[in-house]
Amino acid sequence: MIQNYKSGKVELLDVDVPKVSGGTVVVRNMASLLSLGTERSMIELGKKSLLGKARARPDLVKRFLEKARQEGLLKTFQEAMGRLDNPVPLGYSSAGVVVEVGSNVHKFSPGDRVACIGAGYASHAEYVRVPEMLCTRIPDGVSFDEAAFGMLGIIALHGIRCAKPKNRDTFGVID
Repeated sequence: MIQNYKSGKVELLDVDVPKVSGGTVVVRNMASLLSLGTERSMIELGKKSLLGKARARPDLVKRFLEKARQEGLLKTFQEAMGRLDNPVPLGYSSAGVVVEVGSNVHKFSPGDRVACIGAGYASHAEYVRVPEMLCTRIPDGVSFDEAAFGMLGIIALHGIRCAKPKNRDTFGVID
């Protein structure tokens, strides 16, 4: 599942199984997490005009202007248009079974059940290639569906750490 951010088009492609490389594992996905907030906003952003994209992401406009001052407007514009036209895989949290390991991978073997994270890696695909450091073994008793929530758990934990809670602080989760 990919999206072209220039056109906003979302497509389901039939591609070859990715090739393993030194520090990566190839995983046959059994589950991938569809994040309604993040992925919906990415798809909606991709469908906007160039001006709409700029209004929605002023942080990227600021980076564009800084780079244009350093490297020139034409070069920066061409690079930005190239990035927008480069299809991006959707998804960032999945779980599955290792089918192949790279020559520099020592923590995993084919057949291991793993949870994977990372935009551009743990995507909505039948097979994914993920760096070893973005995978972890799934404990016994945890399903693939449950393990696919790994990235959301990491995000929640990061939010708690950023809040720097003190003893007896209370948190509320609001949906």
